[in-house]
Amino acid sequence: MRSLRKGLKVSTVTTLALGLMVGCSSTNTPASNGTAAPGANTPASKSAPTKAADTGEKVTIRFTDWANNEEAKSTRISLDAFEAAHPNIKVDYQNVALAEFGAKLSAMAASKTLPDISTMLEAQALKYAESDILMDLSSYYKDGSVTPKLESNKFVTPDGKLLGYSAANEIILLHYNKDMFDEAKIPYPPAETEKAWTWDQMLDVAKKLTKDKGGKHPGEAGFDAKNIVQYGINVSHSQDFFWTPFAISNGGGEVSQDGKELLLDKPETIEAIQKIADLSNVEHVSPTAAQSSGLPGDVGQLLLSKKVAMVTSGQWELVNINPQLKNGLKNGIGVLPIFKKPATTNTGTPMVVYKSTKHPKETIELYKWLMDIEKNLANIDSGVWMPTEMSWYTDPEKIKRWTQSPVHPPEYKTAVIDYALKATYPTPWFFLPTYSRIGDVLNPGLDQVWLGTKSAKDAIAEMMPKIKPIFDSGKAN
Repeated sequence: MRSLRKGLKVSTVTTLALGLMVGCSSTNTPASNGTAAPGANTPASKSAPTKAADTGEKVTIRFTDWANNEEAKSTRISLDAFEAAHPNIKVDYQNVALAEFGAKLSAMAASKTLPDISTMLEAQALKYAESDILMDLSSYYKDGSVTPKLESNKFVTPDGKLLGYSAANEIILLHYNKDMFDEAKIPYPPAETEKAWTWDQMLDVAKKLTKDKGGKHPGEAGFDAKNIVQYGINVSHSQDFFWTPFAISNGGGEVSQDGKELLLDKPETIEAIQKIADLSNVEHVSPTAAQSSGLPGDVGQLLLSKKVAMVTSGQWELVNINPQLKNGLKNGIGVLPIFKKPATTNTGTPMVVYKSTKHPKETIELYKWLMDIEKNLANIDSGVWMPTEMSWYTDPEKIKRWTQSPVHPPEYKTAVIDYALKATYPTPWFFLPTYSRIGDVLNPGLDQVWLGTKSAKDAIAEMMPKIKPIFDSGKAN
């Protein structure tokens, strides 16, 4: 549930009430998506439609999200089926534009007009939880009424309250145009975790796929960096979770996976950030911010235009790639290049229930429905969602159902499904209360690095006196 979103810098919500103390638990290794969620030994919910609470009257519950047009259509299909299966429940579906969602939710919280249930910008979840606005959903997973989900998709407070899981799993990977590789007679990017390119191998290929208006490549005599007509790669970095896979791969990151150590000023983190910035400002294989402004909008349009051969972004970009298949785009997927070890980060929009709901039984019925993969296959087929349950990564029949649409290329099984199991590190917003506040300093603070006007080392050194007190506070607000 992240389409058309990651290129934007999302403003955080207004300050809420104070609450929880810091302290979280995870692992220092890639998230073992095989770890069962709470209640994993209890019976899973049946796929048959659940019956709404028989109140004798029709109730209306409000569901709010920020899905783009294609995803909203898929969601509406699911909601229509829910209403058909629950004739006494009507869903008032409010779809808010992404750019307005954070502010809209803040305004609703302030005016006490929150919806009954909603998706939420990931960085908002622990902020709202600290203000005791969200329902603890632990019991519905412990009793098996909601099927156990991947542990890497769990939003949990420091004191163990379960805000919920992502409605969909997502990982960062490499999208590319196969025709551009064929035309250059270059093998496709590796689609297996164990065969990932090194950073230098990726850079070599990116140079071969970058050319100026005279057909010259970076490093060749006469190459004109001011008149590039085709770029080899675009490594997204508008928000931190795009570049953290490379920092983690290099032995750094933002914070440790147990949330106890700040890693931003480690040399390994700084080196990875600088290497990404150098792709535009030194190597000239990736568009600068100014150059990007003249390129087509979403990843599907960008690859179709052949202005860029490869893009690192989320799996969710398949929903933007899908419409371009009919226009001749031959899309491919690869695993990310590595420094020292394979690494990708996972994201996923939390589905939350608000304590203020006047219809908790009916709202929980909708929550169960929206968290049931079988009820939301339209979002899987479109390419915007990855499932959140282990069986969809291991059961051949479910994998076949998941990947049957044309937008899922033949290499999808190894490049996405297997990769997600082998190399995933959860983004800290799942467990770190201070994540959003750190991001308010970090993301704009790196702008000069991406522009090439400041080194990563200097930028991080300037930010640390602001970031460390935030981290040490343990407070989301």
